[in-house]
Amino acid sequence: MTKNETLGFWLKIYICTALLGVAFAAIYVWLEEPVYYWDFAAYFNGFDQYGSLLAESPIEWLSQLRASVARDDYSAAILVPLMPFHMFFGGSRLSYIAGIVIVYLVPTALFMGRMSYLEAVSDTPSPRSWFVVWFAAFLYTPFWSATLRGLPDIAGCLALSAATYFLWKSKLLTREPVINGIRIGICLWLAFMLRRWYAFAVIGIAISAAFFCLLQVAKDRDFAAFRNAVLGGVCALFVIAGAALAFQQPLILKILGTSYGDLYSGYKTNFVSQIDQVGSRLSYVNWLLIVVGLYISIIRRNSFALFCALASVLTFLIFTRTQDPDRHHSMPMFLWLFPAYAQAIVAIVSMPALKSRWSTVLIAVVAGFAYLGTFFPIGRQLLSPIGYVFAREDTLPLHLDNLPEYRRLIDDLVREIRPEDRFSVFASGAVMNSSLLFEMDMDLYPRVGWSCQVDSRDQFAPEALKSRYVVVTDPPVTHLQSGAQICVTIPDQDIVEGKGIGAAYERIATYQLSGGVKGYLYEQLRPVSKTELDALYSEFRKKYPGWTTPEW
Repeated sequence: MTKNETLGFWLKIYICTALLGVAFAAIYVWLEEPVYYWDFAAYFNGFDQYGSLLAESPIEWLSQLRASVARDDYSAAILVPLMPFHMFFGGSRLSYIAGIVIVYLVPTALFMGRMSYLEAVSDTPSPRSWFVVWFAAFLYTPFWSATLRGLPDIAGCLALSAATYFLWKSKLLTREPVINGIRIGICLWLAFMLRRWYAFAVIGIAISAAFFCLLQVAKDRDFAAFRNAVLGGVCALFVIAGAALAFQQPLILKILGTSYGDLYSGYKTNFVSQIDQVGSRLSYVNWLLIVVGLYISIIRRNSFALFCALASVLTFLIFTRTQDPDRHHSMPMFLWLFPAYAQAIVAIVSMPALKSRWSTVLIAVVAGFAYLGTFFPIGRQLLSPIGYVFAREDTLPLHLDNLPEYRRLIDDLVREIRPEDRFSVFASGAVMNSSLLFEMDMDLYPRVGWSCQVDSRDQFAPEALKSRYVVVTDPPVTHLQSGAQICVTIPDQDIVEGKGIGAAYERIATYQLSGGVKGYLYEQLRPVSKTELDALYSEFRKKYPGWTTPEW
């Protein structure tokens, strides 16, 4: 094909894939109840705010964007390519999710899918191989899990895919080291700039590249190549450091002065649990194909798949020293496992002993079942007899049982709270949290008396005990491992049982919340006494000796 024909072919592939992706996103959003909170709402709200600001004042929009890149952990830069969707389609949830799919997810899937396909080794290439790899990449559930939840972290994977491409094309910076070092540095900095925690993935791929480069240099005894690689690495490092200091100096200073291991200790479990969490995000069949792909890569010397797999493992090991990887955190790990997945697909579809048509259908069905069972309730129900074909950790459309009860609670708060009053929520999970309530009615936002959600990150906020109203649950609602949120569970239990600080409150309403949890609205009848506060902090100090009772 000519250059124009090739461009036209890929444009058609992109458009068809994007339209299919938007259709899937539309079905998913339609099935959701529009109740978003925490990270599910953060960038979605930012999408609407920045989109509205851009229409009203482009200068102010640019100023806020620069400030966000410079200091925020959650940089607004990731929203910039999504602004045309807000401009033309408004600030709806579908507009936001469709923008992520079109701008970030589809290009990432096509980019990594094509790269993996070209590097996969096959004795007898099948013309159907590319179609199956494309289909598997597009339906690769780790790409979609965070995306459908409203987290745009797939953007960092697009930058990492570009960095991976330039690394491998330059033979790990041994060819044209300066220009490729600059390209790779820009890509890696972009990943970090878009989402701070991608720093772990940057370190992972850097160590993997250094290892494979040294291995090749030692094998070929090519010291000129080693000098080139060092030069390219230095160029990449200078670009990353220079860009970070030029555009993100306040954030870099904050990172250097923060112990994230201590800050996020509440989000960290043991190694076995971390392995299980990551393992639950792919089906058993998918994991089997990845293992088979790694074995084939070793036998057939597919160095690209092995290089990427090492980067994935290193990223996991480095990241889990700080906290457990959530859906969005594990994206780069799964990104770099895809080449092994693709290697297995190419090998199976190309096996002479199998009819390629049936093997193609089989792989497509496996990918389709994994997607259907992971994201849609009907798929999970229908495929439950063969649950090994979809991920154990589902990402079903957000849903709350007894939604009218939540609205009744909000109505009660709106009716009871006076302008000078505040309310606090001693619950932190999917069933109940303060964000869930004020996202359902933004009039409540100025009335929130902020309490603690995670011990290691927040500590207890005693000001919450000055709120006139509190919302508690029975049993206590948390979202982390046992003991990581006693700043929620102890006040909650005291108030429900009417002991300690709970003696200052009176129950005024009861609600039947999601998952069989009961919610209660309490009104403070008198101020919490110093003795009651001392008793509360005595309980806290059993686990956190450094927590001191505040002045009261």
